[in-house]
Amino acid sequence: MMTLHSGLLETCARRYGVTAAQLSPISGGNYADVFQFQRDGQEIILKINPPHPDMSFELMQSVLEWLAYLTAHGGQALRPVCSAAGRLIEPLELDGAPYVLMAFEKAPGVLAEGIQPEDWSAEMIQALGRALGLAHRIARDYAPADPALRRPEWDQGDSCFNPMDLFPQAEKLILEKRAALMTRIEKLPKDRESYGLAHLDLHFGNFFVDLENRRITLLDFDDCAYGWYVMDIAMLLFDVLVVYAGSDPQRFGAFFLRNLLQGYRREKPLSPFWLEQLPDLLKLLEIGVYLDVAQDYSEQTAGEWGRKFMPGRRERILQELPYVELDFRSF
Repeated sequence: MMTLHSGLLETCARRYGVTAAQLSPISGGNYADVFQFQRDGQEIILKINPPHPDMSFELMQSVLEWLAYLTAHGGQALRPVCSAAGRLIEPLELDGAPYVLMAFEKAPGVLAEGIQPEDWSAEMIQALGRALGLAHRIARDYAPADPALRRPEWDQGDSCFNPMDLFPQAEKLILEKRAALMTRIEKLPKDRESYGLAHLDLHFGNFFVDLENRRITLLDFDDCAYGWYVMDIAMLLFDVLVVYAGSDPQRFGAFFLRNLLQGYRREKPLSPFWLEQLPDLLKLLEIGVYLDVAQDYSEQTAGEWGRKFMPGRRERILQELPYVELDFRSF
């Protein structure tokens, strides 16, 4: 985050019909500055994105267009809020530098990664499955009004499944294992029921949990792309086994996946065929995340997630050991 001078902050606030004095800074924006304000009785989050080499106005607009469609059709995601001029995304130039503004309704609850293990009841996991299944069901009928705002294919953009920027310096043996996986994954069918606009970064830091009302709110769709819907299920299982599984990943993984799918299937069908693809998709994720974390990993400086994930990870990848031992056909 950067310190915004008062003139810029006032200009940003006016785009949304308020004043700078009504903006309260909050954390959680990565490189963006994030503020909260109230308008017409609604708590709203404003993100001010400064000039950044990875920022593309068109790509950000494509995310907002999708979120507006998703939430308008009942999807449980952050609902975009239009500016005073009725725009989902506001460009702003200051001294020749491009800024991008966007706003969302504030979601109830807390980030999922802050929930205690005992709070992940079967009912709460089912609620997560329903939120995801609903998003995928809505995605089946989505097409951007402007074809130029179509999101990329999953293997054309950068994500945990496809960390393109890391491939040039990656170890050859690891890339060979990934290439072998890709020969199978690339042959998967891409029909309307199985392939569409997916989140692709749905880890436990990217959705809110309202325990009181058992409601999930999905957020951070910056990596969303056209891919197989089951990729989002793979990501949730992948992350939950690091964050919560402890010493018994098989038992916890089975409990989590069974309930996640029970909720998911209330909103959208999922055939056993796609569950049989989870081992390859989990391994693809394992390789992608390993390449990312390994760049500057040290046990002394790594966070808790990295210290749980990294020990023995390279060896497991090279030996082609399953990410988790589960009979996926049984779910």
